[in-house]
Amino acid sequence: MSTLRIGLLSAMVLLTLPATVAASGDYTLPFHDPTVGLSYGVDRNQTAGVQLDWTGQTWYDTATHYGRVYDQHTGIDYPMGLSSQVAASRDGTVVDLEEGYGTTAFGQFGNFVRIGHANGVETIYYHLAYGGALVKVGDRVVAGQLVARSGCSGTCYGAHLHFEVRQATSSGWRMVDPMAERWWTTWPGRVPFLGAYVRESNAYTEVIKRGYTISHWVEFRNTGGRTWLRDLSTFRALLGTWAPSGRSSAFRAADWPSSTVATWLDAASVPPDQIGRFTFGLRAAVEPGSYSEAFNLRVDPVYWFDWARIGNFFVPIMVITNQLE
Repeated sequence: MSTLRIGLLSAMVLLTLPATVAASGDYTLPFHDPTVGLSYGVDRNQTAGVQLDWTGQTWYDTATHYGRVYDQHTGIDYPMGLSSQVAASRDGTVVDLEEGYGTTAFGQFGNFVRIGHANGVETIYYHLAYGGALVKVGDRVVAGQLVARSGCSGTCYGAHLHFEVRQATSSGWRMVDPMAERWWTTWPGRVPFLGAYVRESNAYTEVIKRGYTISHWVEFRNTGGRTWLRDLSTFRALLGTWAPSGRSSAFRAADWPSSTVATWLDAASVPPDQIGRFTFGLRAAVEPGSYSEAFNLRVDPVYWFDWARIGNFFVPIMVITNQLE
């Protein structure tokens, strides 16, 4: 069915480590843009002048090592433009925040959001924009939910997100390096939600007689870090109308959940790297002519996918006269 522009995506690769070492945790990268890279990771040896980076290499100096570490660094730095999207790395509860510093004003860590998770773990999102918190203390958040906008507040020399993970112990807080300890859901770590077009039942124009319904399906690969689900209210993967989003479709068929949602995911779940199919009807209730119906993936109610990255999915449709009319 479609004349799609296919933009196959791979998950974001920070740096390459042996593929035999798997991820084991439940955290994803704290943003949605897969082009964001790593500038500096955690210094796993907090002794001044001794740096242990996320790959296991030790540096006996105080120099900065781009892509690896700098001395006594307690988090992971991700360079990104001012007011970029910052997402929760895992389900949790907002326990503290600050958003009163200027977007590029000093004040140690500047603006931040701190989220508590299971097992005494907290994630902290530093250097946010003025008024950059999009949540409030006490809010429950889900992984991948937009929680803040990035900035350069605090001690900051260029806009970036400082992402920190720590775990409560009997003697205080333990600094965690989620890269070295494989706390990501995948290795390398990925953004929460990403998809790539694979194929569809008809990649050209669908020809439908006026008043008739045809069935169509499309498949996408889950290239993000979170599993897509069908039957839960959070992470339910759906195919919705696009351009604009939430547009009532003139081609809604009887199997659509609503006029703006063509279908849910066919399977019960689709883990990262697996392919999910979306099957839906198209009913020609309009005048004969040529049409184009645009659709986009959404993990409900958290995030619309980047339409360009999944291949600009649309269905060219030609409605023809029913000769029995």
